[in-house]
Amino acid sequence: MTPRALLAVAVAASAALLTSGCTGSDTDDPPRSSSESQTTDATTAGAADDVVVTEEDIDVGGRELYLRCWGRPVPDEPTILLLAGSGPTTSSWELMAVDLATDRHHLCAYDRLGVGRSAALFDAPRSTKDQVDDLVALLDAADLQEPVVVVAHSLGSFPAVGLVDRAPERVAGVVLVDPWAPRVSAARRAALPPRKPHESPELAAERRFLNDYLHDPAQNPEHLLLADNEEEVKVMLDKPGPIFGDLPVVLLQAPQLPFLPGLTHRYHEANVAAIAAGNEEFVAESGRGTLIKVEDTGHNIQDDQPEVVMDAILDVLAG
Repeated sequence: MTPRALLAVAVAASAALLTSGCTGSDTDDPPRSSSESQTTDATTAGAADDVVVTEEDIDVGGRELYLRCWGRPVPDEPTILLLAGSGPTTSSWELMAVDLATDRHHLCAYDRLGVGRSAALFDAPRSTKDQVDDLVALLDAADLQEPVVVVAHSLGSFPAVGLVDRAPERVAGVVLVDPWAPRVSAARRAALPPRKPHESPELAAERRFLNDYLHDPAQNPEHLLLADNEEEVKVMLDKPGPIFGDLPVVLLQAPQLPFLPGLTHRYHEANVAAIAAGNEEFVAESGRGTLIKVEDTGHNIQDDQPEVVMDAILDVLAG
């Protein structure tokens, strides 16, 4: 997940978003007593009907991914596969997913290894390739309507791009929700002013994030060496031709970051420009790409403006 805050301001705010994710706790879900699939009914205020919710543990090479689905597979319509950022669990999509499932769509989300109810991680570092291997294994084992529409928030954009690169035939369209673009960190690092003995806490935090945090897999729950993950995705985007081809792609962009007095104007402007350029690059990688600037929201657009995310999903479903 890491957010625009992470893509933009001091590491203290960034790390908080990485670990806490979306609004509300991501550790409130009680552990299940069985690895068997479970089915429950869920409703939200105003929902016309009960929504069937299923839970399943999917084996991916000896470790299990927790998969949660809302609604039932719909004939001739892709399943909507939700990829959270780094930290949040499937529960971060719950309200939006129930709303769409109430309108007879099928949505699924999963906790990546090291997160939520999926298996713990003891190996490091992990790569985007590792994440895509897990995702392909999940698609092979789960009962989803393929090709799927992938909805990815923040750092979830990396396995989303990796899936399209690996198996484009399994993807019907993509929605990127304020994604992490892989060239932003390098642009931020290049714009850092020379170190001074008494620099501001904000600037010192940025330096720690760019020089330390991105290179330490122990700092995130998925044990990703984030600097290397960025390089992996750059290689994918740099291949000849648009990686998304003619897939419909909608990118939802949160408002421009505010200026922090502890940073320099040059650094702030470089950061804002890099985020905008990264988003434009994603959109240009599709012959049917659309960038939508969303107002009155933070990084977690699915929390602040869920109807905008739902509309983007429906647009991609419509082709």
